[in-house]
Amino acid sequence: MSGTILVVDDEQIVRDFFIDVAESLGGNVETADDGDVAVKKCKEHHYDIIFMDMRMPHMNGLDACKTILSFDPSTRVVMMSGFSEDRMMDEAIDSGAIAKISKPFELKAVVKLIENAAAEAAGGGGGSGQRCFYLVF
Repeated sequence: MSGTILVVDDEQIVRDFFIDVAESLGGNVETADDGDVAVKKCKEHHYDIIFMDMRMPHMNGLDACKTILSFDPSTRVVMMSGFSEDRMMDEAIDSGAIAKISKPFELKAVVKLIENAAAEAAGGGGGSGQRCFYLVF
């Protein structure tokens, strides 16, 4: 796999988890600790997949997701949360996010999301054909 991944979370341990997983798959990983930083990075670079926490300082994940998708609608955004935020998560899906996952993460689910995004970005169509799917554990 050779894809570009952005992990947006205000918790270093979560960013480190995704770095370890993505790098073990051969992916290039960048991180941001809030939505403002994520939006700035996305204006400078396209990412194959973004893992976006819902609750962060400065700009929450929902607002960052909407902003990023407004100027780069092909970006695959996966919303993450450790809280029960069904309304906000559903709003993110309605805005174009492809999935939502709950903390703590199941490794197999994260790997599948990364692999599908890389395959789709490479034109291999490795995804399920669906624009949106839910992985909630």
